[in-house]
Amino acid sequence: MSLDTLGPKQLTLTRPTDPHDPNGIAHATDSADTGNGAATKAARAAAKIAWANYVQDWKEAYRVGDSSGPPEFPDNGEIDYADD
Repeated sequence: MSLDTLGPKQLTLTRPTDPHDPNGIAHATDSADTGNGAATKAARAAAKIAWANYVQDWKEAYRVGDSSGPPEFPDNGEIDYADD
């Protein structure tokens, strides 16, 4: 399950490098969805958890001054961006 189709106005959205960048989760869809929305809802939930983990890791790295923290939202298979 992954969000492999970004919203129509987000087709050029690239992988976020900062928690303030748009992540596209709210408008992305899962092409495996059979019309009832269950696959997209499950994929969005997984992507939101991955996003929350990324933001937490980014904030912790920023707090301790660790520039080797996560440079971008990791490609964990949850969402496909234009630059993937």
